This record gives sequence, structure tokens and C-alpha cells, in this order.
Amino acid sequence: MRLLGLITDPPFHPRSWSGISANFFGALRDEQALEDAVQIRLLPSAERLEKLRAFAWPLSRWKERYRASVPRFRALTEIARAQVRRYPEISGVLQVGAWFSSGSVTDRPCFSYHDANAAAGYRHYGRGLLSDARRSDHLQWESEVYARLRGMFVMSSWLASSFSSDFGVAGHKLHVVGAGINTGKLPDFPVHDFAHARFLFVGKDFPRKGGPFLLRAFAQVRRQVPDAELTIVGPSLEIDQPGVKCLGFLSHAVPEQVAQLNQLFVSATTVVLPSVYEPFGISLLEGMAFGLPCIATDRCAMPEIVQHRKSGLIVRGEDVESLADAMIELARSPKDAAAMGNAGRRRVEEDFTWTAVSRKITAILRDRYGL
Repeated sequence: MRLLGLITDPPFHPRSWSGISANFFGALRDEQALEDAVQIRLLPSAERLEKLRAFAWPLSRWKERYRASVPRFRALTEIARAQVRRYPEISGVLQVGAWFSSGSVTDRPCFSYHDANAAAGYRHYGRGLLSDARRSDHLQWESEVYARLRGMFVMSSWLASSFSSDFGVAGHKLHVVGAGINTGKLPDFPVHDFAHARFLFVGKDFPRKGGPFLLRAFAQVRRQVPDAELTIVGPSLEIDQPGVKCLGFLSHAVPEQVAQLNQLFVSATTVVLPSVYEPFGISLLEGMAFGLPCIATDRCAMPEIVQHRKSGLIVRGEDVESLADAMIELARSPKDAAAMGNAGRRRVEEDFTWTAVSRKITAILRDRYGL
């Protein structure tokens, strides 16, 4: 098996796709299934032209139009065509996402790996920044991309259901393979002091990941648990609220910052991710890997990751009271928190490693598709 991986980010850079890319392609390489992985990127001059074509104001609308630009996707597809021609001996192509169409540029079998799709994004977190026509064009583009793929690997059953209902992808093409952690190898199991409540939030897109709801819920928590602490990693915010620290962005590309993030997981007692829209939620896996219970919402794939009252608590999305109650419950129940953390660690070891993902993919490609 000799796959060519394609992605719009540098495939082995530790920051690409929030750290997923290097781990994903690295695990496939370790399984000797990957010939190479390359970036599909426009030349700077072409990228500037596409940005001008998508121009709109305010800036948020411009960014959304560029993100959903079908002309850009077609230009990227031509870049993919040129890259595939450089590898005449490959047995198949594995692309990440739907920013280009590998199935349009080669007769070799093409596959894909996804944490989300456009339909799910517009339904659960649509900002109303695109016209109906542009949104329709984007959805039609993705539908055509998926039709040309031999098979599709997805992180969750929730996402597989969306591909089926929103794009009409046949069930036999969809394979749920999960994801893994992006903090490196599984950490040694730390000893946590669950007697002192220390909540940890990790995520850059603060509004989408439910940050405003978290701050309101934590204010209620402090009234019941006065010494509780909340550490926020990802956004750069000035937050003047008792018990709250915001550390900003910590990069997977900087070893000192990776060590700092790992230490935050060691010192925390609960990971909280109350997302409004969360295609998967890798930070939940990372919390579980460090033996922490997790609090997540009933949105998207998160209930597939966090098993309610086994490895954490599932709360109603955008519900401050429900979130506060869950945080108070774990703060006041250190034995239950420890038990959930232990269960989460076992679940990550068994189901959520990049080695497990790559082995599932290679087995399916070999047994189902004959690669």
C-alpha cells in the first residue's frame, strides 16, 4: 500500500490542523501505508487573486466568503492534479477535507478523512454571512467531491450520519475510525489532587467552544465552591473575573509550550468544553488521556467521546445552569471525579490513539478496497 496524503496545510507541521495532521500522517507512515504527504496550496499571487475575488465587508464576511469560495477550490484542485502526477507509483490518494477534489484529477482510488463538513457547520454554527447562493454553491461543491471518492473515513458516527443525510453518501462508503490525542505519546498516568477544583478549558475559538457560557457558569460555581479555579488556554482575552486565568495560545510547535500545556493537564481536575458547535473535540481526548473527567455538551460528536457518568458529564448546550451544576457536582465529588478520570484514560488507551486510527484505515483499505 502506497498512499499519497494531500492537505491544505504543511502535513507534518505540529500546528497544522490543530496538531492533527502530523499525528495522522505520521501514524500512517509508521504503518508503512504512506508514500508521502504534501501540501496543496496556491501560489501567493494566485491566493491574492482569490482573496480579491471574494472581497466583502466587514472582514468577517470576507473571511467566510473566501473560506467557502468554489473558484478557490477549483484552483486548489489543479494544484492537487500537479502533485499527484509527481507520484506515478502510488496505489491511492488520501485527502483531508473537501477543499479540493482528488477524485477529479486521477483514476487511482481516492479517499478522504474528515472531522466535519459544510452542511453540519452551516446548520450548527452558521453565522449568516453568506448569501443563499454562495452557501448552495459550497454545498454542491462538497457533494461533487464526495461523489468522486471511493471511500470516506470520518471521526464520528454523528458525522457519518450527516454525510448520509445531507449529501446522500452511501453507507458502504463511510467508515468511522475516530481520532487520537495531539499532545504526543500517551502520558504517564499522573496523580491528581481532586480535593481542590481546577477546571481547564482548551480551545482557540472561544465563542464557538462555548466560552461565554463557561464564564457565566463559573461565576455560579465560585458562589458554591469559593476556591475553584478556571484556566483558559487558546484565546488571548483580558478577563477580570475571580478565579479565572487566561494564558493565551500555547503552540504544539514550541516544546516549552507543549510542556506547559501538559503540566496544566496534570494539575487540573476537570476539562470543560461546552461547545456550541464542536466537530469532534480533541481536547476532551487529551483530558481523558491525563486521567481527567470531562464536561461536554450534548452537541455533535461529543457524547460519543465523553460517556455520561462514566468518563464525565454531558450537559445541555448553551445552558449555563446545566453547566454550572455539572461543574459543582465534580468539584464536590472528588472520588467520582477520580473514577471518571480513570475510566476516560482506559477508553483513550483502547479506542482513541492515532495508531488505532491508522490501523483501522489500513485494514479497511486492504480488506475492503484491495489496496
